[in-house]
Parts: sequence; C-alpha cells; structure tokens
Amino acid sequence: MGESFIFLLFLILALLLQALMGIWHAKYYQKEVSKINKEFTNGYLGVGMTKKTFNPGKVAIIATDKNGIIRECRILSGLLVLSRFHKYQEYVGEDIDVIDWKNKKHKKAVQEAIKQIKIQKKRQDVS
Repeated sequence: MGESFIFLLFLILALLLQALMGIWHAKYYQKEVSKINKEFTNGYLGVGMTKKTFNPGKVAIIATDKNGIIRECRILSGLLVLSRFHKYQEYVGEDIDVIDWKNKKHKKAVQEAIKQIKIQKKRQDVS
C-alpha cells in the first residue's frame, strides 16, 4: 500500500505541475500578443499556429502596417512550456502579398498568421 500511495501522490503532483505550467505559459502568450498589439496599433496583427504530433509546434505573431508590410515577426517553437518567443527578422520588411517562400523557416505558422491579417484587411476594405 505504501508504494502505490507514493506513486499516486507523485502522479497527482505531476498533473498539478503540468496544469500550473500550462496556465503560466498561456499568460505569457497573452502578454506577448497584447504587447505587440499595443506597439503596432496602426496596422494588423495575425497569429498562426502549427501543431505536429511528434515535432515541435510553432506559433507566429506577425504585425504589419496598413499596407501589409511586416513590421514585427515573433516565433515560438518548441515542445516544452518553457519555450519563448524570439524576434525573427527574416520576414520583417516583406509584403504579405508577394513573399518568396523558398528557403523560409517557420513557413506554415507564418502563412497562418498572414491568413488572419488578410481576413482583417478584407473586412476593413469592405467597411
């Protein structure tokens, strides 16, 4: 009975730690998106995500000006909740309508973020 109790206690503690780390990481993500949104108020913000079963997932936050020129690109890539966003200069200055996708890293996540921006632009153009 002693060994099974210790195992059960360990399992409960591991699940609690995982839940707390997930909450902490969600707050970090929201803070980063909010910070970029405040910094680039005169444009568009898009967030794209890719999630693979055994490979690291990726999150891209893209901020553009009104003309669709990328002003900020941050990428989070990793398996652990300790992963952080990093500024990614490869896309900065690119026009979202004419990006040459050859040899670009984090392409799928960035493409998803750009889709979100194009939806926002289209809505604003209709208004």
